[in-house]
Formats: sequence, C-alpha cells, structure tokens
Amino acid sequence: MSLFVDKHNRRKNPVALAAFGAALAELCVFGILYLLLAEPLYLAISFSNILLTNIIHVLIISGIGTIISCVLFFLPDKRVAPYGFVGLAIILAMFCTASLMLDPTVRIPMLQLLAMYLLPPVLVGNVVTWPIYLEMKRRNPAMNDRKTLAEELREAAQKEAAKHPERTQENEEPSAEEEHPEISTTEAMFGPEDNSHYFAEHSVQEEAMLLYLDEEEDEEESND
Repeated sequence: MSLFVDKHNRRKNPVALAAFGAALAELCVFGILYLLLAEPLYLAISFSNILLTNIIHVLIISGIGTIISCVLFFLPDKRVAPYGFVGLAIILAMFCTASLMLDPTVRIPMLQLLAMYLLPPVLVGNVVTWPIYLEMKRRNPAMNDRKTLAEELREAAQKEAAKHPERTQENEEPSAEEEHPEISTTEAMFGPEDNSHYFAEHSVQEEAMLLYLDEEEDEEESND
C-alpha cells in the first residue's frame, strides 16, 4: 500500500495512473473470463452461424467482465471505473497501431482478433460505466468539490500536528543559541555594534592624549 498511499493516508498517484492500473486489471479480468467461459459457452449456446455464436459469447463475457469491473465504484474516487475503460480503449488503440506494423499476412488476422475479443469489452464497459458515473455524480454534487493538492497537504500537516503536539511545541520554543546569542570580543569590550564607533573614537583620543603627556614628561626630564 505504500506505493499508492503515503503516511498521511493520502493517495500519491494521480487519477490517470490509477485509471491505467484499472485498465490493466480489467484486461486481466476479461482474459481470465475468456479462458474460463469460452468452452462452457460453446457447449451451452451454439448456432449454425459461427460468427453470430462468437458475437453472442463475446457480449456475454463482456457483460460479466463489466459487472465485475463495477466494483471500482466502491473506491473513494468514482472516476477510476469509467476512466479504466477509457484506458482500455487506449490499450486497444496501441495494439491496433502495433498490428499495423506487422507483416500483411499477420496484420489482418491480428486486427480481426482485436476487433472480436477486445473491442466488445471496450464498448460495453464504456456504455455501462459512464451513465452510472454520471448518475452518481448528479445525485452526489459533493463529488464535484475536489480538493487541491495544497489543501490536501495542509490538512495532512494539521492532522500530523494534532497527533504529535509536543513536536509543535519544541519547534515553537527558542533554542539556547537564540536565547543567549554569542557575543563577539568587540561587543564585549565596547558594547553593541551601533555604539562601537563612539567608543572607538574616544579610545583613539585617549591614546593620543597619553602619548602627548608621555612626550612632555620626557622633555621635562631631559631639561632637568
């Protein structure tokens, strides 16, 4: 779950990635249904026209797979279910594009296979899920009020702060260095930096007076 949900129980991945994952899951569901139901359906439902028989079987499997895929509507984000079938349509388009690059002898059978077994699930899934999603959206207007990423981060930070109030207090309390900042040698001798120039000027004058007095005393001693 850490791949999709962070420590704040907030979904990491965007809806596009979730929809693509749903499309892959739906592709696996339909593949399994084809493997499990193909033979029983041929034994139960069979017509003289093979194409009609295949169409009926594919539609039945597409309906069952779509019903199973509707479980995605139980997710908090209801858009994943219809977007998943949109992603399945994109996968179908990718397969068709890749088939066009094949040899002509293989291209036509591959396109027929995709049209027979993958196109019906795409059509049935989109026809079923989109009306359901739009109806749910109409009945619950709150689905349209989606929070931005900044709002989700802010709420997650508030929840985390509520769980650990002592961390917030520690961050608010000033550290020992802030309470007792280091004092330089100049500030210790002459006070703050704003008055240092005043004391510096007076110290220079006093040294000049002392030097002058020393010179006068030396002259008086020499005269004596």
